[in-house]
Amino acid sequence: MSSINGERDVPKLPYRKILSAVIIWRLSLFFVGWLATFILSYSPSFPYAKEILNSMGLPRWVSAWGGFDGVHYLTIASKGYFGTAFIQAFFPVFPLLISFIQHFFVYKLLSFVMILVFQVIILYFLLILFMSLINIDKKSNVSYWSVVALLFFPTSFFFGAIYGEGIFLFFIFASLLAARKRYWWVAGLFGAFASATRIVGVAIWPALLIELWLQQSKTEVTVENIVSFIKIFQLKILAVSLSFLGLFIYMFYLWKNFNDPLYFFHVQSLFGAGRESSIVLLPQVVWRYFKILTTVPFDLKFYAYLQEFAVSMLFLGLLVFCWKKIRFSYLVFSVLVYLLPTLTGTFSSMPRYVLVCFPVFILIGEWLSKYPKIRPYYFFISGLFAVVNTILFIQGYWVA
Repeated sequence: MSSINGERDVPKLPYRKILSAVIIWRLSLFFVGWLATFILSYSPSFPYAKEILNSMGLPRWVSAWGGFDGVHYLTIASKGYFGTAFIQAFFPVFPLLISFIQHFFVYKLLSFVMILVFQVIILYFLLILFMSLINIDKKSNVSYWSVVALLFFPTSFFFGAIYGEGIFLFFIFASLLAARKRYWWVAGLFGAFASATRIVGVAIWPALLIELWLQQSKTEVTVENIVSFIKIFQLKILAVSLSFLGLFIYMFYLWKNFNDPLYFFHVQSLFGAGRESSIVLLPQVVWRYFKILTTVPFDLKFYAYLQEFAVSMLFLGLLVFCWKKIRFSYLVFSVLVYLLPTLTGTFSSMPRYVLVCFPVFILIGEWLSKYPKIRPYYFFISGLFAVVNTILFIQGYWVA
């Protein structure tokens, strides 16, 4: 049976099943984190571990979930963007949410625990939105296995850490779902929150424009038809263009306080991770990694480089494979959020960044749904690397 808009009737979501999966996932990560303290020595490769994390009196397998970028988010939440160099690279929405939680839970220990709880809540709701989005076009078993694929991915543990991936993906799914239901102002508003959470949030704008075109226009893409489309749907185009508002507000803030609206970009080379403030094209980045992998010693750094390169190449191939298999607006968004970080000249953090390339997980979900025999292989391989990466992260070694 079809809906009024010509779309499939959406099946009911298994809310309790998703909640159970999220709770088991979170408890499993705590258990792996606890085991990590017996397997590998603690060697934090990021600043403020002692000043921020160790001062809370929590067991390290709990406090370590605020490691790496987490200490910077916590610093911004408590002190703002002043007094600490280069943290302007981090966008403001997630630190503001942390600050809001800290306002109600003034004790460091309690506020830290509540931030971790908040991350679990956000994960639950983003998975609900993810399934709702998939169910518009696919069978419900595809959405279920897509969620499973995402939770088992080797870097999904970042959704449980003090990182902005969860809230960012929540805004993206909310924006796209609103667009699919033709609530264009709502879609633009959530897009604005996304662009104030991470710079790649601006990729939602072309995705929403394409979604508007797909829903409102049945004609081929020509200059004449595009001009006509702009004239007819001016107000809706304005609505989705709200997506830039979050970025523009942060740029205005940086201009007023640091005299540089692009300061978040210009500090990239100073912040570390091998990033550059000039644009580097993807083929150059691939060539750099070939040279890195043939020169660095075979150690944990080699593992990090290899994982960055392997995951980047895998997702590039899968995004190409998604062509004509996944809704075009989703694919455009994912291609852009994949390419934008590579323009800084590195695949650093790409194993984490690809978490928002959600069409790949829809594709994997379709495969897991259609071919049950491949499920054990996916769970074993992906789960194994998830455990290894979690252990490394908890003990202060760079993963993504």
